Amino acid sequence: MRASNPSPSSSARSWRTPRNPGRPPEVPHLPGPGAGNIHVPARPANDEETLVKRTALLVGLLLLLLCTMGFARGSQMDEGEVLEQASFIPTLEEYYSKPTVETTVDYEGGKDLWRVVFTEQTSGKEVARFKVADDSGEVSGVEVSPRADEIKYPTLSEDMAIKLAAASPEVREEFARHGPHSAQAKYEEGAWTVRFYVDERGAVGGRPTEKGKEVATVGVDDETWVLDYVYTGDQVGWNLARGVRGAYGKQANYWWVWLPLALAFAAAFWRTDRLFAIRNLDIVALLGFLVSHGFFREGVVLEAVVLWYPPLVYLLIRTLLMGFGIGEKVEKTSNLPMWLLMVLAGLAGGLIFGLNVDSRVIDVGYAGVVGADRILEGTVPYGTMPSDVGTGDTYGPLNYLLYVPFVLMFGFSGEWDFLPAAHALTLFSFVAGAMALFITGYRLSGKEGAAALVFAWAAFPYTVYATNNNTNDIIVAAVSAIGLAAAASPIARGASIAAGFAVKLYPLVLGPLWIMYDGRKRKPLIDFVLGGAGVVLVTFWVILLDGHPVEAARLFYDKTLAFQGDRVSPWSLFSQVPQLAFLQRPLMALAIFLSILVAFVPREKTLRRLAALSAALVIAFQLTVNYWFYAYITWFEPFVFVSLLLATNQKTALDGRDQASGIRHQQAGEKVVEHEGEERGK
Repeated sequence: MRASNPSPSSSARSWRTPRNPGRPPEVPHLPGPGAGNIHVPARPANDEETLVKRTALLVGLLLLLLCTMGFARGSQMDEGEVLEQASFIPTLEEYYSKPTVETTVDYEGGKDLWRVVFTEQTSGKEVARFKVADDSGEVSGVEVSPRADEIKYPTLSEDMAIKLAAASPEVREEFARHGPHSAQAKYEEGAWTVRFYVDERGAVGGRPTEKGKEVATVGVDDETWVLDYVYTGDQVGWNLARGVRGAYGKQANYWWVWLPLALAFAAAFWRTDRLFAIRNLDIVALLGFLVSHGFFREGVVLEAVVLWYPPLVYLLIRTLLMGFGIGEKVEKTSNLPMWLLMVLAGLAGGLIFGLNVDSRVIDVGYAGVVGADRILEGTVPYGTMPSDVGTGDTYGPLNYLLYVPFVLMFGFSGEWDFLPAAHALTLFSFVAGAMALFITGYRLSGKEGAAALVFAWAAFPYTVYATNNNTNDIIVAAVSAIGLAAAASPIARGASIAAGFAVKLYPLVLGPLWIMYDGRKRKPLIDFVLGGAGVVLVTFWVILLDGHPVEAARLFYDKTLAFQGDRVSPWSLFSQVPQLAFLQRPLMALAIFLSILVAFVPREKTLRRLAALSAALVIAFQLTVNYWFYAYITWFEPFVFVSLLLATNQKTALDGRDQASGIRHQQAGEKVVEHEGEERGK
């Protein structure tokens, strides 16, 4: 028979120290070579008794603990049972059924009772409270707030409002473009505002917030459960994208305003003898912005953005080629006689004045008035704008200085109200631009040219659109028109470029072209610099009002050039079609290169070429920026009108290369034009 080996546990027990300390420990018999069975000492009886006692003690303690827990004071009811008691209280029944009344339940162990509070969710006001005894379920201490009946109780709960908003087809279509979303609803003045968020970044396609990008906002009428409005994508963060009727430009958006103006403009300049004349393509391109604008008025952002590029690209190519002498011959100025053009210009101008009285001043005009008020107080306008127009300090100092005399005349209430100073400067700029174009047209093409340019300025639909918004776009357009009228003077050219920069920044791209208009002659170059420096001195002193020139210059740069360069908006093809974003910087570099190239090529420049190349540079700049708006069309209006509408006249600076500079030659050309007109009249 095989000998058995001892287990580890029995071996360990065999080494236990005996209870009698006087007795030496027993040494176990260890197996040796050839050993048989091993002798293991038996467990003493007293060890087994100890083990039994310890086990019994442990069981007794456990039983005692269970008894203690069973008889200790604690809640016998749960929250559901407590709330059920509330449904049986007659005085609370009408409040308990309200969808926005929330219940808060707390248990007080010391008193063995439950405290229940009713609170209206949207207002946060207490409605009622009561107590429930835990052991008996008895209700006591029912108190209804004295103002409980004054609280406005919505008919919808937050969850119900969210479900109604999420059921909108527009919202569901927006959800399909994103991943998981979260929602939040807020009740105010009889309506719910429901906001939906996704875990994305970026300002395009929604509004960035701490909770994520807000991609949909829905207004739900609490009484009728009807959706008041649904904003998705770019409409969430941009009022411009919502298609609100008359929000921007007010009456200028109505067909009975822009359509007659567009038809009159086309009738005056359309070539009826040749349907496919280049002039007709020019008119189609100029009025083609109305197609894009139609989508914009409906809040359709992508189509609106995409469709304003074809007219811009056409006008860029057309004016650029004309600046290089290709297609610069214009056979006819207008189909209408001079007197009729002047009458129509007067009617259009009267319409602009009449509509402006009832127009709205948007944030740009408001910022101009605020900036003027800051200057009058001796404060730098940069970094001091009110919160409702926080980014209104992104323009040059002359933009705010021009509002100063009108603020002095009409005052400023400190609020964003009618702002008469902004209306006054808008109308003043419109008149100044009309006068400058009249002078330009008269010098270059006689009375007919003067009438045609004034009519084009007054009747073109986007002039009235800019004036009805009361922005500084009409101001900088007037500065450009004045620059063309005084283009024969290097000092005036330098002053006009500096003034444009001091208003809207972008005219700086015209600097190389305009400084080289007279070639590389030293005196015209010096005069140009002097004219520009003079305007800078009389305008940029504003940034020194706080007495810290270095910090002021840095602040000006951050608020203007840096802000405009980093601006992100949906109003660009590069934002709407991200796959094309890689083209933006190369195109911008190309525009900068173009601004330098046309300063030297072609070497001989007529005033028509100057105007055409100026239009091309402005449009090239607009094609590469992150933000574009329909009022920006006025930026190149004076340049396009002079280059595309006036008939060829080589006897003046318009097309006469020998007459391109010098007032004497222009005046001589005017006499020739007038003399020819008199002979035609005979």
